[in-house]
Amino acid sequence: MTSTRLLYNDDEYIDGLLDSSPAIIDAIYRQFAKKVSSFILQHGGNKKDAAHIFEIGLTDIYVYAKKHPIELTTRFEPFFMLVCKIAWRKELHKRGMNVAEAPEPEVATLDNAHLKYVQEITNNGEKKRHWLQCFMELTPACQTAIQQAIIVPQADGAGTNLHPTSGLVPDNFPSCMAKLLEHGHQLQTDKLLSNKSYEQTALYVMQSLPETEKQNFEIELKENGSIQEIVKSGKEAIEWLRRALTPDNTRRELAQILVDMRQRWFYGKDRDMNRMGLYVMGITVLAIIMAGLLFISPWRKDVYRQFAPTEMVHHHTADTNNAAKLLHEAARNFNKRRFSETVEQLNQVLQMDSANTYARYYRGVSLLDMNLLPQSRTDLQTVYKDDKSPYRYDAAFYLALSYLKEGDKQQSVGWLLKIPEQAPIYWKAKKLIDEIR
Repeated sequence: MTSTRLLYNDDEYIDGLLDSSPAIIDAIYRQFAKKVSSFILQHGGNKKDAAHIFEIGLTDIYVYAKKHPIELTTRFEPFFMLVCKIAWRKELHKRGMNVAEAPEPEVATLDNAHLKYVQEITNNGEKKRHWLQCFMELTPACQTAIQQAIIVPQADGAGTNLHPTSGLVPDNFPSCMAKLLEHGHQLQTDKLLSNKSYEQTALYVMQSLPETEKQNFEIELKENGSIQEIVKSGKEAIEWLRRALTPDNTRRELAQILVDMRQRWFYGKDRDMNRMGLYVMGITVLAIIMAGLLFISPWRKDVYRQFAPTEMVHHHTADTNNAAKLLHEAARNFNKRRFSETVEQLNQVLQMDSANTYARYYRGVSLLDMNLLPQSRTDLQTVYKDDKSPYRYDAAFYLALSYLKEGDKQQSVGWLLKIPEQAPIYWKAKKLIDEIR
């Protein structure tokens, strides 16, 4: 369902998101895309990061507002900007970047009710992405089993089926859900339980644990804090996966609109042009048309060169240690395509800290461009295997490109299919799959 209402007040922004209105979502991008981009570029990010955070902000507000009505009695700008800023600071924290926690000016303009909205929106968004990431790590068979178990069937006409999933879980659900809970628990804490405990928890939260086991489990639940914690996580995981996996046509519509807006507002040319700008665009229009043809034409030769270019983003800090200096120089060399020098500097960084996935990822990309494919894959596979690395799915993308270089389309597509829809690089991976096929 879409809305054609004009923006009479800032409440319309929330309504427009819930209606998946192209006109209102376009107005949000027009008003705030540059502001969000400016903040992120000034705080260690790039345009890709800005586009991703903007989408996170909008989708998190959408998901929250679907369940909890938001009564917006202030301007939308400080509310939305604070959601985006918090999301970006959380992302920087995941990347291991130490960023000073300066109070955001928006905090002073929002009352306690709106600050509570922001806190709940950002926290809920983190939980949703956490469990979706764990879900995407499972095998397709396990994903199907969990989806079949947690998606509530349509209620019967009499409304007598109060627990429609009870007794209907697939045979492999307990083991699959146990893997998801164990993985999710591992990302949050070092305390792990036995596999049986995770399986019992999975059945318990689905109300499918046999009565004989249920009594003993509930006795242990009262006395064991770790079991209490994992039961709480299990209920949370099911709730968030159910919300995310239940078909939602409006959400699907919104996702498609956001993809289109990303191209227009973050990756397109500057929209503000003076006469000289228009003149320059006019004399280069043939080149632009040819570039477009080269990108979409079936007769172009080098798909790799279209998708391989990237930039090494280095967050500049006041640190004066050797690693920070080396990373700074490596970024400069990488962005000037001096890959041999980049590799030399990143080698030194990795000698100091072999667990630095940031350095290892960019060394892998550099080695790929130098055509040192086995060495490149070793680095990129190491990054991909690190569940906590923010570069994990970027590494999968460049592993795909490494096989494409050799003409192995099957292996290339295999790696691209490992990239979940929530990853910032997903849209690029999807486009590459279309090109390969």
